[in-house]
Amino acid sequence: LWERLRKITREVGEQYNFMRIDTPLVERAELFERTVGQESDIVEKQMYAIKGRQKDRLVLRPEFTAPVARAYIEHGLDHLPQPVKLYYIGSLYRHEQPQEGRYRQFHQSGFEILGGDDDPVHDAHVIAAARRFLAEAKIEKVTAHINSIGCKVCRAPYRKKLTDYYKRQSACKTCKRRLMVNPLRVLDCKEAGCQEIKKDAPAMIDFLCIACKGHLKLVLEYLDELKIPYLLNNYLVRGLDYYNRTVFELFVDGSNHALGGGGRYDYLVEML
Repeated sequence: LWERLRKITREVGEQYNFMRIDTPLVERAELFERTVGQESDIVEKQMYAIKGRQKDRLVLRPEFTAPVARAYIEHGLDHLPQPVKLYYIGSLYRHEQPQEGRYRQFHQSGFEILGGDDDPVHDAHVIAAARRFLAEAKIEKVTAHINSIGCKVCRAPYRKKLTDYYKRQSACKTCKRRLMVNPLRVLDCKEAGCQEIKKDAPAMIDFLCIACKGHLKLVLEYLDELKIPYLLNNYLVRGLDYYNRTVFELFVDGSNHALGGGGRYDYLVEML
């Protein structure tokens, strides 16, 4: 079964014209602090630190996208024909409870598209590749939950509206702290009380600028064209700071456990 999943990753990557990339198991801690976010669960609670001889703060990689973007910059992949399409399969490391569906060392395959323009077809392309991977693994009835979290222009007024709403609620201590740093993270809280509060929270889709609305519309039209079933989830944000516009997660119908997910990250390379 393990070899079959590795083979599927390679075959789907090649069919969709992605090139293989492997990044180191060990990276600098700042790479994730600057991109994933200081207030994210990964940085706050889940990274495994390595004590080295020098003053470098090193960690076992907890996720793939930031290392791939680092490699894209460091090794001149921006000089290749754009966009650069990359796939990977490898191990990641996080402090997490096994009953939450992930062990401290777990394996992940994925697809990344970097460079080029901001064509919404790339968003649909990655979703299609991920769903194809699940289909080849005989996992059927998969629906993409999708949302847009906007851009730098339209996110600011939404953050203010969301903060004002949550300040009037009895949110958990973690959410109250997140309101001061990254208000969108409160929508990712799994506490039962906060889940109830979220039901009446302002929705990002009502604040999207014209450009972001147009982008989301085209992504959904591409998914329709590909006959990929999707559900528009106004409160899906995912837990990493580098995302903007499209975010998505893949669910088997009737299950609340995401088998995959991702999103667009137009500002990631700029952040690095």
